Amino acid sequence: MKKTSIFLWITLIFLLAFAGVGASYMLWLKYIKATTKNQLEKRFDFVSQSLIWQLGSIQNPQSLFKELQKLDFVPITHPKQIVTIAKHSKIIKRTRYPVGEVIVLRYNGDHYIWVQSYGNTLLLKDVSQNISLQRTLYTAIFGLTIVLLLLVYLLILFKLRPLKRITKELHKFSKGELDVDLNIKGFKEVDEVAKALQNAADSLKNIQNSRKLLLRNIMHELKTPIAKGRIQAEMVEDEKQKRRLIQIFEKLNSLINELAALEAVNSKIKPNIEPIPLKDLVDEAIHIGMFDRQELSIIQKANPQIPADYKLLAIAIKNLIDNALKHSTNGHATIVLYEDRLEIQNEGAPLAKDLDYYLEPFSKEGKKSGFGLGLYIVHNILHLHGFSLSYSHKEGISSFVIHFRS
Repeated sequence: MKKTSIFLWITLIFLLAFAGVGASYMLWLKYIKATTKNQLEKRFDFVSQSLIWQLGSIQNPQSLFKELQKLDFVPITHPKQIVTIAKHSKIIKRTRYPVGEVIVLRYNGDHYIWVQSYGNTLLLKDVSQNISLQRTLYTAIFGLTIVLLLLVYLLILFKLRPLKRITKELHKFSKGELDVDLNIKGFKEVDEVAKALQNAADSLKNIQNSRKLLLRNIMHELKTPIAKGRIQAEMVEDEKQKRRLIQIFEKLNSLINELAALEAVNSKIKPNIEPIPLKDLVDEAIHIGMFDRQELSIIQKANPQIPADYKLLAIAIKNLIDNALKHSTNGHATIVLYEDRLEIQNEGAPLAKDLDYYLEPFSKEGKKSGFGLGLYIVHNILHLHGFSLSYSHKEGISSFVIHFRS
């Protein structure tokens, strides 16, 4: 299932809230309009029925006008104004009575009652403000609610903004950059998470620095006696013993280099990438592995420039050659150079398990020597370069292939 951002969820929740408030506002306006219309009709009917029978017998018009003003009706007495309203107004309702008729008009947003009875005419304007006041009140409430929701939304986003910084710092941390800055202020829970992660990062940094210092001291202390032993081996007169001792010291030196490579890939140190001819990498791998070239066949179909860390990639190739020779039934391995890949082949039985099993640390078969780190180191070195490793077995030939374009 595709994961979504908490910021997206918060935005969606508030959009739903905004939509709900807006819909409530529109429904309430419709309700007010319908209710008010019904009330107006009843009110107009009441006033009209009262006036239609009183208009012909009224003795004191001013007294009637005062009573009508109490009901929010104002008489229109100016002749020109009466003519203008009569000509340009819209008839809403017309009711006929035996003594006359009542017409409800609408002009420029206002309502009027035109009463004709016993030959008398009266035009009244409805000046009640109930509808306008209610609409203004609810519009103000709606606007205030929207503003408050918007402020709460912005405040939540502002307080959760440190999560993006935490994610950014953790992304750097996952790439091996231990100098992260998680001194972040936000919600209490966000502060606690940031502080815990900062403490964890500091602890890991201290542990890694201690481990690096220990390994470097160990490798430094070992290199001195190995170098002295190598010099002393040259002084041995017995050629057979001399070669054996030299091989032993060279092997020890090679193991120290592998430990350094293992430390590099585990620490996710950024490799020193530069374009290097593939043939040079193969030659370096043969050199540090001290392989007998008579045990190897090199087929050069191309010699591309590979963006690589010279020492690290040479160690990876050396491990593949070493595995091919160890597991070969005829003690021979073939190295084939292509434009986009490097193949290392040998005659022998296929792998007993999937390749992924051998890419884990300390995985090995039978009684072969070593710590089972060969392919693990190869896989991690290739991963640092953006390369990939594949394996196939056809017609008795096992092939490990380094693909330069993964």
